Amino acid sequence: MTSVRHSVRAILFDGDDVVLFRRVRAGREPYWITPGGGVEPTDTSPEAALRRELDEELGATTGPALQVFTLVEPGRLSTVFACRLVSLDLSRRSGPEFLEPDIGLHEVRRVRPEEVRALNMVPPELGEFISANAATLPALLDAATYAPGRYRPVVDVHLLLIDGGAPVHRGVSTGGVKVLLGRRQGTGYADGEWQIMPSGHLEEGESVVDTAVREAREELGIEVDGCEVVHVMHHRNAGGTARIGMFLVPRSITGIPVNAEPHKCAELAWFPLDRLPERTVPYARAGVEAVRRALASRPPGLPAAVGAAAVVSGSPVFSLHGWDVPGSADLASEAVRAGFEEVTVCLVALLDGAVLVHSDDETDRLPATVVRPGEGVQAALARLAPVGEVSFAGADDYVSPRGRTGRRLAFSARPAEAPEGLVPLPAGSLGRLPYAEGVFVRRASSGLLYDLSGR
Repeated sequence: MTSVRHSVRAILFDGDDVVLFRRVRAGREPYWITPGGGVEPTDTSPEAALRRELDEELGATTGPALQVFTLVEPGRLSTVFACRLVSLDLSRRSGPEFLEPDIGLHEVRRVRPEEVRALNMVPPELGEFISANAATLPALLDAATYAPGRYRPVVDVHLLLIDGGAPVHRGVSTGGVKVLLGRRQGTGYADGEWQIMPSGHLEEGESVVDTAVREAREELGIEVDGCEVVHVMHHRNAGGTARIGMFLVPRSITGIPVNAEPHKCAELAWFPLDRLPERTVPYARAGVEAVRRALASRPPGLPAAVGAAAVVSGSPVFSLHGWDVPGSADLASEAVRAGFEEVTVCLVALLDGAVLVHSDDETDRLPATVVRPGEGVQAALARLAPVGEVSFAGADDYVSPRGRTGRRLAFSARPAEAPEGLVPLPAGSLGRLPYAEGVFVRRASSGLLYDLSGR
């Protein structure tokens, strides 16, 4: 039986370009290849092999990797993935092909995908595939990362069950009023923290009232009626994504709330509106506080169950939460809350209008480091360079060469002089930075955080 060698290849997008190697070897016409190599016995999966190869050949980390193509050649089966570059550090590459001069050169080049078919690609079928799918592949990656096309935020629906006791009048404290919360578990986000119960995501074809009724039935085993929106919040997680929160209260409840989803909720408990537990999800805390203010200003004489669902005059019905520039502690906490296994910090240091970078013969890169266990974000930044005060400049997510999910936090600073080991790019230039790092530089240079405009 003829043995078949398995390998992996990466169609690696950096912005609108793909990253290729131009191979120069003695006695042979220069040719082009994609990053990748053979699957080794220690690789747990083809994707694990891909991430190892990208680290060995480019010192690269990427976002999600999608299997898009299988190439069959005599004696070889190649699995081809598409992915987007997050970071690139050629000083980390360790593959034997870069340590043995007799093998020739691997020149890192960025090429428009539609132009790849005109190169001397090996194998040529892969070059043809890249060019033929120049528009499709980026769209697939966008769909794997965020909603493509028109922006469609997640809509959260929170139903607040209010245990009122005595009537509450306009301007009087709601300290005697309680709200039902649940302690999250097994969800992968904010496990161990308290959240409004019930809560869930709006699904296709539902109204927000439909969602509230469904979630009350699924999570608590109760029926609710007369649900009305008391507050709407546009929220953004620190370093993460934005979403719309709809906060409702019911006019009537049938049944007694029980923990109907113990695999997601460790316990239920009632808490005073103005004394929530310390470990309450910040987003939920802000929503409860908005509803508490609405209840405190409702028309006098209404019992809590009815007044909670009454139209409230004089109180805000909309708020923004999380749109101020977050601090480093908030960013680190949100990364933990979201279940990331590691956090990387990178520095956008600007000196006289020029960005300071590590530079080598083929690429430039921003200084970056993984936050060590027990270390704070500020301490990790201090290991990069003594730059003093910093400002948050954006975040993105990645998967490390070892398969660990991570969030990268970028911070900008304006040092008085260039720290050791960093050199300035020409003023206004992004040099040979990876596209994702160029986005951080643009944000820091303009002062506009979360600006997603092109390079």
